[in-house]
Formats: sequence, C-alpha cells, structure tokens
Amino acid sequence: MRRHERIVVPGALPIRVTRGGNGLRIEGIATVIGVGGMFCRTKDTQPPGTVLPLALTCGSNSLEAECSVRHVNENGMGVEFTSLTPANEQKLRELLLQLHT
Repeated sequence: MRRHERIVVPGALPIRVTRGGNGLRIEGIATVIGVGGMFCRTKDTQPPGTVLPLALTCGSNSLEAECSVRHVNENGMGVEFTSLTPANEQKLRELLLQLHT
C-alpha cells in the first residue's frame, strides 16, 4: 500500500537527469507520478539505491528534485522523491492537480 496517491500520466511528461562530471544523462517519460515518487519509462536505468538529480518538465512548468531509485524492470525504474524544496514541492502539487483534472 502506498502512502501517497499516484496519478497515471495522460500523454508524455518528459524526465531529464544530468549528472555533472561523469556525463550521466538519462531521459525518459513519467507514466505514473505522485507526491512520493514516480515511474520513469526509460532504457537508461540505474541500480536500486542510486541517488539522482531529476528535472521534470510539463509545458511551461518545471521542477527539480533529488530522487532515489527504488526498483527497476524492463520498462524503466521507480523512483522516490527524497529531497524537494518547498517551492518545488508546491510545483509538484500544482502539476499533480493539473494532471488529475
């Protein structure tokens, strides 16, 4: 049972992860998202426990968060948001409200 409701994303919600010096770049699509985390459909998965800086973009709205990979399968990876500033949490909640309607 999840602590937070998750919403199935209608259409595409691009995800971008770029990590400085080592050149890690992951791109994908969020298919399910909630306040606690999301599932990112991507071929560029990382092992469970990996901490990633994440950028979410939906139209003109964007937010950044730190996340931790919780599970991986052949379609992508589930991540938990582990660090959100109050401003980015508010952006996430607005995005969820927009997706929910």
